Amino acid sequence: MPEFGPSTASWCLAGVQVMGLTSAWLTRLTHQSACAASYQRVFYLFMGLVGVATMAALVMGPGRCIACGATLSVMVLAATWDFGAGRDLGL
Repeated sequence: MPEFGPSTASWCLAGVQVMGLTSAWLTRLTHQSACAASYQRVFYLFMGLVGVATMAALVMGPGRCIACGATLSVMVLAATWDFGAGRDLGL
């Protein structure tokens, strides 16, 4: 089985993080459109991938683990935070 070097592993983690954040952003942009369910499924897929990447990063070192954990936290906030709540209250 081939082993990845530290540089390759870092780039893989960064790619998963970028795709995860992009899926969260697209999910928020399309939350009232006809294709919202499709983007939500993609978001859940990448949320799982970022979770697995976070667990894998625990083995690689603290810096990588913190970055993956922060990405996972931002994805959860982006998915659950209601940005339009102030408009409903007239604020």
